[in-house]
Amino acid sequence: MSANIMKAVAADQITDRDGLSSALAEQDIVGFWKIKHDFEQFEPHVPEKPGIWRYADFSPLGFAATEIIPIEEADRRNLMFSNPGLPGSGLITRRLFGGVQIIPPGELSQVHRHVGAATRVMLEGTGAYTTVERDKSVLERGDVVTNPSGAWHETGNEGSDPVMWFDTLDVPFTKMLGTNFFFNDYAEIEEGQRIAKKFQTVRPRTDWSANAYGVGGVRPDWVSHRVARGSGSPRFLYKYEPTRALLERLRDDDGSPHDGIMVEYYSPETGGSVLRTLGVYMQMLRPNERTLEQRSTASRIFVCLEGSGTTVVGGVELNWQRNDVIVVPGWHWYSHRNGSRDSVLYSVTDAPALRALGHLVEDRETHEGETVRTHGEPR
Repeated sequence: MSANIMKAVAADQITDRDGLSSALAEQDIVGFWKIKHDFEQFEPHVPEKPGIWRYADFSPLGFAATEIIPIEEADRRNLMFSNPGLPGSGLITRRLFGGVQIIPPGELSQVHRHVGAATRVMLEGTGAYTTVERDKSVLERGDVVTNPSGAWHETGNEGSDPVMWFDTLDVPFTKMLGTNFFFNDYAEIEEGQRIAKKFQTVRPRTDWSANAYGVGGVRPDWVSHRVARGSGSPRFLYKYEPTRALLERLRDDDGSPHDGIMVEYYSPETGGSVLRTLGVYMQMLRPNERTLEQRSTASRIFVCLEGSGTTVVGGVELNWQRNDVIVVPGWHWYSHRNGSRDSVLYSVTDAPALRALGHLVEDRETHEGETVRTHGEPR
């Protein structure tokens, strides 16, 4: 009797659910009726929870890590924030890494690149730098740097004190897609020969991209504006001081009832987000300002640069102040309540990735208490 006929006979002997499930499992099959509730959802169900990481709590641990963990074990002593709904994962959301990196004086990381895109905002210290595609940017508090997917980059601290910044990466998303690659085989061509190097030969002028693209509406005409296969903005450094000044100039505008005075960092090549998968923003909440609720299928990370206030996420109150980090998971209603002084929040969202996939849905509350879908499929 053939194997197929034997299996058919065995199938004839199955008379109940347990027997059917066992027989299917032997062939690495599962009945859809057992998993349908995980997929046929009327709206997203996400395991992530609202979260806050307080600078007063995590910063001493970060500085301790640089003393305890040798650079030979981890050339980047990052503290990866784990979402309360994903304990121990190192994921601030299922699609994003978020955490702080502390660099002691004189410490340098060698040049490397990876598929994952990244952005960082400077929190504490002086002397930090990031070099992206040979463009060295010296960082001060509030400055924003982007690392497009596939761009060569390296970091270091040339100051006399430790420095700290907050990183956001889409690496969990690329891992989910099975497209992670990491490279450290950097080389430059010298006299016709390919020479392996640990560090890039930097441009003669520091902060080149910030200077070249720093005047809105114009850009240099003699250079290519496409970097790293067009995966992100050719401008890698966005200084905080002019951004803060812009927020101040816009102070008397109505702004957004959901975000206050918010500006987006954009690519001078495309006019779109600075990275294909991540959007980066800075917003000012004016004294005692309260915003209306909103939600999105995208998640968002906030870092407080100035002031203090409260963000209510899914009914959970998160009280923040300088350098604190909060996460708003996808499909959670949230709003802000500012304190008595100006507050400035840096934020990163994976909305560009979802928008490109056609998966971005956004709802906003009106002053009348109604819910309006502002992006995505109609109700």
